[in-house]
Amino acid sequence: MKDTDFYIDGYSLTVEHIIKAGRGELGEVGLNAEARSRCQSSRSQIANWLGADAPVVYGVNTGLGNLKDTVLSPEEHLAWNKTIPYPHAVGVGQYLNPAITRASLLIRANVLSRGYSGVRPELIDRMLTIFNHGIAPAIRELGSTGLSDLGPLAHNAMVVSGLEDAEVFYKGNQLRAQACFEALGLEAEFPLECKEALAQMNGSTMTQAIAIFACHNMLQLLDIEQQIEGLLSREREIRIDSKDQINRAVERAFGLILNTVNFENNITCDNPLLFVVEDGYEAVMGCNCSNTQVGYTMDLLTILIADKANYVMEFINRLDEAEGGKLRAIREAASAAVGLVQTLSLPASADSIPTKANQEDHVEFSYGAARKAMKALGAYQSLLSYLFSAVIKIEAAHENDSKLKEVFPDLNVNRTAPSARLAAGLNHYLGEKFDLVPLTYS
Repeated sequence: MKDTDFYIDGYSLTVEHIIKAGRGELGEVGLNAEARSRCQSSRSQIANWLGADAPVVYGVNTGLGNLKDTVLSPEEHLAWNKTIPYPHAVGVGQYLNPAITRASLLIRANVLSRGYSGVRPELIDRMLTIFNHGIAPAIRELGSTGLSDLGPLAHNAMVVSGLEDAEVFYKGNQLRAQACFEALGLEAEFPLECKEALAQMNGSTMTQAIAIFACHNMLQLLDIEQQIEGLLSREREIRIDSKDQINRAVERAFGLILNTVNFENNITCDNPLLFVVEDGYEAVMGCNCSNTQVGYTMDLLTILIADKANYVMEFINRLDEAEGGKLRAIREAASAAVGLVQTLSLPASADSIPTKANQEDHVEFSYGAARKAMKALGAYQSLLSYLFSAVIKIEAAHENDSKLKEVFPDLNVNRTAPSARLAAGLNHYLGEKFDLVPLTYS
């Protein structure tokens, strides 16, 4: 490993780290030595609980559901860890963006590295090896409420273990996980031992991964908006009195969102958890798979997006009025984008539908809130593309594009093209230039 390598420790992973690691800017990612020691220590307790005279510990040496009081042998656990992901891997719809699913491997590895889940360090090494090779689990968009992303994370666990039906994306190709691993010289299979399937599945890490990219996209889009507005010549500048107040309010609220998401990168999200006590460890069950606060923040994010969209729409309206109605086609299309953002700003986390025969009595729908935020950001990106096309057309009409060439020197578009074609090209350009990550992959 090189000097530029980055090590996870379960306590310091940030949004910026995850984005940069995904781009390969931090070198290979490894497990911190102290974190490895913590994991080895808690794993030794799992081994003790698998002994003949060990007390019954739910979720460790027992089954689940109807088998919650039935003690399983280590051999039975090996078989069980192969089968438990299958009934949960029920995702449908489009595939999530590989950047998101790959990031979920890194986040989950960081969660497990805290040592409270009792997994082998070798499992974390396996997850990081897959991440470092640029492999992303192929996971469908729909299949989680957010109170534990069991569906998406079951697909993750299948990939990590190399189960027969697991699929991945690698360099733009969709492959069987085993075939991909073998082609890269990796072990095709990695048998999961006691607790290791649940430790990967029982958490809200896919929600967290989506939230990471929602924050990344929001930061980029706020910057894009400022750059586009700055392209207007002084004599054609638009003044909206509330601009500074809106921007300061959004900046402050987004700071709260970013702080929450960064904090949630470094929490323990699993059941049961192992805590050090005087004579070893105790296992504690609880609602440790919840991600309510991220659901709240993602709903807040869509509200911020809606407010910014309203502002941009007013900006476009005033541009159109100043140009004598020459931008009406752009104005109409922009209105549709704003309407979509406003619809998506309704909170998902305000609802709760109990699941599993009321065993999970509060379900926060954080996964839906995160997906919704990403969709709203996509609509906001489209809106900014309409604003961009309006500004370009105005400056082209006045034969003044010096600022455009200065700020976007690599932009190569036909400025006299129909508005729809111009906006579509600009939307693609902004996505590529600013590394905007869409929710789904096609």
